[in-house]
Amino acid sequence: MEKLIKNSISPLFDGLINMICIKTQRLTVTPIVKDDEKAYYDLYTDEKLNEFWGYDYKKDLPIDPTPTDFYEFMISLKEKGEEISFAVRLNGVMIGELVAYNFSNMPSCEVGYRFFKKYHGKGYAIESASALIDYIVNNLGAKAVFTRCFKQNTPSYNLAKKLGYTLYSEDKTHYYFIKVIN
Repeated sequence: MEKLIKNSISPLFDGLINMICIKTQRLTVTPIVKDDEKAYYDLYTDEKLNEFWGYDYKKDLPIDPTPTDFYEFMISLKEKGEEISFAVRLNGVMIGELVAYNFSNMPSCEVGYRFFKKYHGKGYAIESASALIDYIVNNLGAKAVFTRCFKQNTPSYNLAKKLGYTLYSEDKTHYYFIKVIN
């Protein structure tokens, strides 16, 4: 059984820790579990996909990390109250990941997404991210949800717009978006 803590900074984190499953027309969004280790590893180590993810796992994890190393790192971030990763599943198979992080007491958080290349362009990202955002807003009372993308990542930029985000800032590398809830 995973050891989970409560994050006193954000009721969103506390609510997401208890989320079991979100169902959409085609997909389910669930916490990542031990059985997802290999798929999570494959997603995390795909150099092309992670070009626009904003980190270098080689700096965060041991040399030649195993699937277990990646899974345990993800669990440690959850235990520290920093982020929660969710598997996006199609017919029970993990096809991508949604992440909620940067929690604040507004309450607000940031949502990120990535999917295996063969699932790009099929509407899975908008379907699953919309469902998670709706859950965060309608079930947990978020007042704002944020996202960002690298300037060269046109598909993520377009997805943010389709999800109803508003561009509010940019720097040399990123566009920053907000979705304010009235």
